[in-house]
Amino acid sequence: MLRLIFLASLLIGSACALHLEYLKMDSTEVTDGTLVSATSHGSVDQDEDLLDLEALIPGTCWLCKKIVTKVKKHLGSHEKVEKIKEKLRRGCDNLGEVAKLCKKLVNRHIDILVKELSTDDNPKTVCAKAGICKEMDMLDLIQVFPQNVQIL
Repeated sequence: MLRLIFLASLLIGSACALHLEYLKMDSTEVTDGTLVSATSHGSVDQDEDLLDLEALIPGTCWLCKKIVTKVKKHLGSHEKVEKIKEKLRRGCDNLGEVAKLCKKLVNRHIDILVKELSTDDNPKTVCAKAGICKEMDMLDLIQVFPQNVQIL
Protein backbone atom coordinates (compact mmCIF):
# COMPACT_ATOMS: atom_id res chain seq x y z
CA MET A 1 0.00 0.00 0.00
CA LEU A 2 2.84 2.35 0.88
CA ARG A 3 4.50 1.59 -2.46
CA LEU A 4 1.33 2.53 -4.35
CA ILE A 5 1.04 5.83 -2.49
CA PHE A 6 4.71 6.58 -3.16
CA LEU A 7 4.34 5.66 -6.84
CA ALA A 8 1.19 7.78 -7.21
CA SER A 9 2.83 10.80 -5.58
CA LEU A 10 5.90 10.36 -7.79
CA LEU A 11 3.76 10.27 -10.94
CA ILE A 12 1.70 13.27 -9.86
CA GLY A 13 4.85 15.21 -8.96
CA SER A 14 6.39 14.42 -12.34
CA ALA A 15 3.27 15.52 -14.18
CA CYS A 16 3.15 18.79 -12.23
CA ALA A 17 6.84 19.46 -12.85
CA LEU A 18 6.39 18.84 -16.55
CA HIS A 19 3.38 21.15 -16.67
CA LEU A 20 5.22 23.91 -14.82
CA GLU A 21 8.20 23.57 -17.15
CA TYR A 22 5.82 23.97 -20.07
CA LEU A 23 4.40 27.19 -18.64
CA LYS A 24 7.74 28.71 -17.67
CA MET A 25 8.45 32.06 -19.36
CA ASP A 26 11.86 33.23 -20.49
CA SER A 27 11.42 36.63 -18.91
CA THR A 28 10.94 38.22 -15.53
CA GLU A 29 8.17 40.60 -14.54
CA VAL A 30 9.04 44.06 -13.30
CA THR A 31 6.88 45.78 -10.70
CA ASP A 32 5.24 48.20 -13.15
CA GLY A 33 3.79 45.37 -15.25
CA THR A 34 6.21 45.47 -18.18
CA LEU A 35 8.34 42.49 -19.05
CA VAL A 36 12.11 42.43 -19.32
CA SER A 37 13.48 39.59 -21.38
CA ALA A 38 16.26 37.47 -19.94
CA THR A 39 18.24 38.02 -23.14
CA SER A 40 17.64 41.75 -23.60
CA HIS A 41 18.31 44.66 -21.30
CA GLY A 42 15.36 46.86 -22.26
CA SER A 43 11.71 46.71 -21.42
CA VAL A 44 9.08 45.33 -23.73
CA ASP A 45 5.99 47.37 -24.51
CA GLN A 46 2.55 46.70 -23.00
CA ASP A 47 1.22 44.96 -26.14
CA GLU A 48 3.81 42.20 -25.89
CA ASP A 49 3.09 41.95 -22.16
CA LEU A 50 -0.57 41.35 -22.97
CA LEU A 51 0.29 38.78 -25.62
CA ASP A 52 2.26 36.82 -23.05
CA LEU A 53 -0.57 37.21 -20.56
CA GLU A 54 -3.12 35.93 -23.10
CA ALA A 55 -0.91 32.95 -23.87
CA LEU A 56 -0.51 32.08 -20.19
CA ILE A 57 -4.14 32.43 -19.16
CA PRO A 58 -6.30 29.88 -20.95
CA GLY A 59 -9.48 31.69 -19.89
CA THR A 60 -9.06 34.61 -22.28
CA CYS A 61 -11.09 32.80 -24.93
CA TRP A 62 -13.78 32.10 -22.36
CA LEU A 63 -13.65 35.72 -21.23
CA CYS A 64 -14.02 37.00 -24.79
CA LYS A 65 -16.97 34.72 -25.48
CA LYS A 66 -18.64 35.81 -22.23
CA ILE A 67 -18.29 39.52 -23.05
CA VAL A 68 -19.38 39.09 -26.68
CA THR A 69 -22.44 37.09 -25.58
CA LYS A 70 -23.31 39.71 -22.98
CA VAL A 71 -22.92 42.60 -25.44
CA LYS A 72 -24.85 40.82 -28.24
CA LYS A 73 -27.84 40.44 -25.89
CA HIS A 74 -27.99 44.21 -25.38
CA LEU A 75 -27.28 45.34 -28.93
CA GLY A 76 -30.00 46.77 -31.10
CA SER A 77 -30.21 46.11 -34.82
CA HIS A 78 -28.37 49.26 -35.93
CA GLU A 79 -26.10 50.34 -33.07
CA LYS A 80 -23.48 53.02 -33.62
CA VAL A 81 -19.80 52.14 -33.30
CA GLU A 82 -19.30 54.31 -30.20
CA LYS A 83 -22.25 52.67 -28.46
CA ILE A 84 -20.85 49.19 -29.17
CA LYS A 85 -17.43 50.25 -27.84
CA GLU A 86 -19.04 51.62 -24.69
CA LYS A 87 -20.97 48.39 -24.13
CA LEU A 88 -17.82 46.31 -24.65
CA ARG A 89 -15.89 48.38 -22.10
CA ARG A 90 -18.74 48.36 -19.57
CA GLY A 91 -19.17 44.61 -19.99
CA CYS A 92 -15.92 44.05 -18.09
CA ASP A 93 -16.92 46.07 -15.02
CA ASN A 94 -18.75 43.34 -13.09
CA LEU A 95 -16.20 40.57 -13.56
CA GLY A 96 -14.33 40.99 -10.28
CA GLU A 97 -10.76 39.70 -10.39
CA VAL A 98 -10.55 39.44 -14.19
CA ALA A 99 -12.02 42.89 -14.93
CA LYS A 100 -8.59 44.44 -15.48
CA LEU A 101 -7.53 41.67 -17.88
CA CYS A 102 -10.90 41.91 -19.62
CA LYS A 103 -10.49 45.66 -20.18
CA LYS A 104 -6.99 45.17 -21.59
CA LEU A 105 -8.27 42.42 -23.85
CA VAL A 106 -11.22 44.50 -25.08
CA ASN A 107 -9.11 47.63 -25.62
CA ARG A 108 -6.50 45.68 -27.55
CA HIS A 109 -9.06 44.11 -29.90
CA ILE A 110 -11.77 46.80 -29.81
CA ASP A 111 -11.89 47.58 -33.53
CA ILE A 112 -12.18 44.00 -34.74
CA LEU A 113 -14.68 43.16 -31.96
CA VAL A 114 -16.89 46.08 -32.99
CA LYS A 115 -16.70 45.03 -36.64
CA GLU A 116 -17.50 41.40 -35.84
CA LEU A 117 -20.30 42.25 -33.42
CA SER A 118 -22.17 43.85 -36.32
CA THR A 119 -22.34 40.42 -38.02
CA ASP A 120 -24.50 37.42 -37.15
CA ASP A 121 -21.48 35.32 -36.13
CA ASN A 122 -21.61 33.43 -32.86
CA PRO A 123 -19.35 34.55 -29.97
CA LYS A 124 -16.70 31.87 -30.59
CA THR A 125 -16.37 32.90 -34.24
CA VAL A 126 -16.17 36.59 -33.28
CA CYS A 127 -13.41 35.87 -30.77
CA ALA A 128 -11.56 33.61 -33.23
CA LYS A 129 -11.62 36.33 -35.90
CA ALA A 130 -10.31 38.78 -33.30
CA GLY A 131 -7.40 36.41 -32.65
CA ILE A 132 -8.35 35.72 -29.04
CA CYS A 133 -9.67 32.17 -29.48
CA LYS A 134 -8.26 29.43 -31.64
CA GLU A 135 -9.84 28.84 -34.99
CA MET A 136 -12.47 26.14 -35.18
CA ASP A 137 -11.30 22.85 -33.76
CA MET A 138 -12.04 19.46 -35.30
CA LEU A 139 -15.20 18.87 -33.25
CA ASP A 140 -16.66 22.18 -34.45
CA LEU A 141 -15.81 21.30 -38.06
CA ILE A 142 -17.53 17.94 -37.69
CA GLN A 143 -20.62 19.67 -36.31
CA VAL A 144 -20.62 22.14 -39.21
CA PHE A 145 -20.30 19.39 -41.83
CA PRO A 146 -22.12 16.38 -40.33
CA GLN A 147 -22.89 14.90 -43.75
CA ASN A 148 -19.17 14.13 -44.22
CA VAL A 149 -18.88 12.09 -41.03
CA GLN A 150 -19.10 8.36 -41.53
CA ILE A 151 -20.84 6.39 -38.84
CA LEU A 152 -18.80 3.38 -37.76
